[in-house]
Amino acid sequence: MGQAKPFNPELDTTSHLFLVGRSTAGFWVARDLEGRSEGIFRDKKDAVRFALFEGGHPNAVMLSPNAVEPSFGMGVR
Repeated sequence: MGQAKPFNPELDTTSHLFLVGRSTAGFWVARDLEGRSEGIFRDKKDAVRFALFEGGHPNAVMLSPNAVEPSFGMGVR
């Protein structure tokens, strides 16, 4: 039997900030402010969880009082 190697994925050490808010269609949107990733969710909890995971730190989420629309890969507008 061979020795097990430690699992060491290459991690992106840069952190991202996410804007989380409700769209005009009623879905919750989490958008990276740099336009690298986003997600559309049915509830706020899942949008925040996604932003925290993708953002890489506890202060990665900013909740918006205004509507946040998905960019559909077009970046931040």
